[in-house]
Amino acid sequence: MKQVRLYGQNDLRIADVSRPSAGPQDVVIKVAAFGICGSDLNFAHLGYIGKPNGQAMPLGHELAGTIDEIGAEVQGLKLGQRVVVHPMKDGNRIGTGDTEHGGFAEYLLVRKAKLGDSIFPISEDLSFKRAVLTEPIAVGMHGLNLGKIQPGDRAVVLGAGPIGLGAISALKYRGAKKIVAIDVVDERLERARQLGAEFTINPTKADVRAELEKFYGTVPRIVSGEPLVDCELYVDCAGHGPLLQETVIMAKDRARIVILARHKDVVPLDVVQLMTKELSLCGSLSYPTEFREVLDMLDDTSIDMEPMISHVFAFNEFDQAFKTAQNAKQSAKVIVML
Repeated sequence: MKQVRLYGQNDLRIADVSRPSAGPQDVVIKVAAFGICGSDLNFAHLGYIGKPNGQAMPLGHELAGTIDEIGAEVQGLKLGQRVVVHPMKDGNRIGTGDTEHGGFAEYLLVRKAKLGDSIFPISEDLSFKRAVLTEPIAVGMHGLNLGKIQPGDRAVVLGAGPIGLGAISALKYRGAKKIVAIDVVDERLERARQLGAEFTINPTKADVRAELEKFYGTVPRIVSGEPLVDCELYVDCAGHGPLLQETVIMAKDRARIVILARHKDVVPLDVVQLMTKELSLCGSLSYPTEFREVLDMLDDTSIDMEPMISHVFAFNEFDQAFKTAQNAKQSAKVIVML
């Protein structure tokens, strides 16, 4: 079978490898579609996953397909069932460190497969292309759950790449109001508007704080009376230190800040502001329990997710697909169909 492997820095190749076989507790998935993630782009840029070990590594962790083989001890699943895969459950590290198995492939082994844990059935009406969005949206949904999102909350999303766009869709689904998207790429901001952002800001063209104060209005800071942006929740999908610093300074008392982005540099923050305004600042990683909620969201046909998907390629066009995903102005979520 065909599988994409990372051999070194920006050295991705479609290799011929053996089709996996299911053990007693495993299933084999015939992959129908997969998405290219920012993590995949970063792994390719580095040339390795985790630590360099000189071994070619399979990539890909956003995928949907059908069950092609089932181990004798697996319960509740059946051959031909349409599913999405949670890539990080029960010891699996699909496409993020597993030396044999990744989602950029024709077939995929899922170890210790469990219904509703690592394997989630999808409805016949949910297209594979749309189902692939489960994993990236779940990243944002987990952050919103940690940030204690409430219906009616006002929210700012810093960064409108695929994770930010998924967070905007999840915010809309969860009942947030007056969503703002911030990004330096106008094409991404246009997609954010289509997905539910009511206002957008390009920091290279406008002052972020001034624009947010105009859109949301201000409330006085408790200890000083200083006017602060009247917004409850900030979701950092940008990973840009100065913007996170500015958020801590302009956020109102008891606002919540959730960090979804990976910051490459140490970020200095005004801890006095954090303390005296009683801000909640939390990091968010992965999606331990969010797949079911996201699938319920994707089953709602009134929610238009097409603006999140910028390109669809065939597997034999993988090189072009990956190159397209590397261009922030040109792409959002890039999907490959098999």
